[in-house]
Amino acid sequence: MATATLSPNRPHLKTAPFRKGHPIWGALPEFQKDTLKLFTDVAKMGDVAHIRFGFTHLYQVNHPDGVQHVLQQNNKNYHRDSFGNQLVKLVTGLNLFTSDGDYWLNQRRLMQPAFHRRNYDLFGQIMTDATLRTLTRWQTAIRQGTFLDMHKEMMRLTMEVVGQALFSVDLSDDSNVLGKAFMTSTGYIQFRFNTPLYPPLAIPTRANREVKQAMADVQRILQEMIDERRRTGERKDDLMTTLMEARYEDTGEGMTDEQLRNELGVMIGAGQETTSNLLTWIFHALAANPDVEAKLLDEYARVLGGNTQRVRTPTMADLPRLPYSRMVIDETLRVYPPAWAISTRVALEDDEILGYRIPKGSGVFITPYVLHRDPRFWDAPEKFDPERFTEANEEKRHKYAYLPFGAGPRKCIGNTFALTETQLILATLLPRYKLTLQPGYKVEPAAEFTLRVKGGLPMRVEARS
Repeated sequence: MATATLSPNRPHLKTAPFRKGHPIWGALPEFQKDTLKLFTDVAKMGDVAHIRFGFTHLYQVNHPDGVQHVLQQNNKNYHRDSFGNQLVKLVTGLNLFTSDGDYWLNQRRLMQPAFHRRNYDLFGQIMTDATLRTLTRWQTAIRQGTFLDMHKEMMRLTMEVVGQALFSVDLSDDSNVLGKAFMTSTGYIQFRFNTPLYPPLAIPTRANREVKQAMADVQRILQEMIDERRRTGERKDDLMTTLMEARYEDTGEGMTDEQLRNELGVMIGAGQETTSNLLTWIFHALAANPDVEAKLLDEYARVLGGNTQRVRTPTMADLPRLPYSRMVIDETLRVYPPAWAISTRVALEDDEILGYRIPKGSGVFITPYVLHRDPRFWDAPEKFDPERFTEANEEKRHKYAYLPFGAGPRKCIGNTFALTETQLILATLLPRYKLTLQPGYKVEPAAEFTLRVKGGLPMRVEARS
């Protein structure tokens, strides 16, 4: 184990232990070989550890107190400037996810009302209707007993939900150009995240040409939709209308067309990517833990009806009566957080974290995947146990030991949307159908831009008797 030394510039501060790697590439080869193992090993070096990727120096923070310092107490000293953030900005432009400072604050204040709970009755109906259509589409596979890739199915379902909630349009349809173009764009982000040395967009490789065309299609179609709304004055019950009507407090003006395109674009990705992966991981967790699934089904039976022929479709009003469902979701977010890493923050000035010196210009990195499995903060962390999230157990836990949606002022604006969508999809699907993993299939996590199931999740869907 590496040991910390005192910093020569500020003698009372320690220098974080340094992870040695390749003389040129640093830890990059390990990152590409097994990302999660690398950051798990780095966390064992101490509460703050120093790691290098090429010429980029990062400090991995591995204790909730340090996380609280970065994300809450001194968050203004840390701005987003990571490779991943630059990739998202390259594809979606300047928006709530990629911005910092006053611009971010103004956008957050402007957009927050769009996610007010008063809108969730409409959102909930969209979510359950889309799930029922998905179940109808599955009927041939169910009759034939064929396996479905649940990751692909959840990607399609959540794309349908986000399209209806944002634009009142089904983006999941294979003929929808916007949906296909956005999938190409997000696929490029995933590809580049895993291939950081790939030629930049200016080099006309096949992948670069395809994503540039997809980006142009996204911008063009979003602008056409904005123009059509402005021309007709049509007011639909969706987030696009809410954002077009929103006004800044200081000027009384709304967003420009470019701002609208950028915010709508990133919301498509945020609304689809994390929720689809969360649902996929839940299906795996339930298949691997039949006792948890049985308890969850008992709860559904009590609230929604015990016979699959009479089970009713859940509504928003049912969610407070499904606490175990929420605990299953929370535990899945602990073990398999789709946002497995929080976007690197760059220190604007010298700082101190838990007694360690953080030089100006250094990157600070937080890995919920690692923090959520730290035995100092979680008993038997490898065990899947929803009971960790009873109210009594939550009160005993450090607030910053659990970060499925980040924390502090930049906590994900859509976290309630994602949790609501997940609860309603599960409560619509699971009382009616049983999902069984393909025998012998090995489930492995892939730490890409989000935490995915490597190679997908083949499952057989069977009607419950």
